[in-house]
Amino acid sequence: MKIMICHDGSRKAQDALEKAVELFKLQKPEIILITVVEEPLDATSMDEDSFEKWRDRRDADLKSAANWVVQQGLNVDAILAVGDPRKMIVEAAENKNPDILVVGRRGGGLIDNMVLGSVSAYLVRHADCPVLVMHS
Repeated sequence: MKIMICHDGSRKAQDALEKAVELFKLQKPEIILITVVEEPLDATSMDEDSFEKWRDRRDADLKSAANWVVQQGLNVDAILAVGDPRKMIVEAAENKNPDILVVGRRGGGLIDNMVLGSVSAYLVRHADCPVLVMHS
């Protein structure tokens, strides 16, 4: 079994990862972690510097999450992609062919509690595999 889990370094993403591992651990799944960093909107050196710092931070978060998975006794593959998160996650899912795609739900206010975030909603509509949206 292969489970692809979206991880953006947030507490909700870590909660989704931990819950997915708890749910599926007995099946000894391969965990595929993916995080996506959006490209800067323009090519100024300030934007490039911010992008580099953000990418480094996301890379560190991804490595930390991957280490946590290994500590649970599971195999892990970690992907750091650059681009539109919605499209990059769907593309990675098409390439890796997971049995299920797990994403944490964002938000927290009254309106946010009524709708999915744009990434999770997009994945539900466009991914070729089942999508599990974790509420935490």
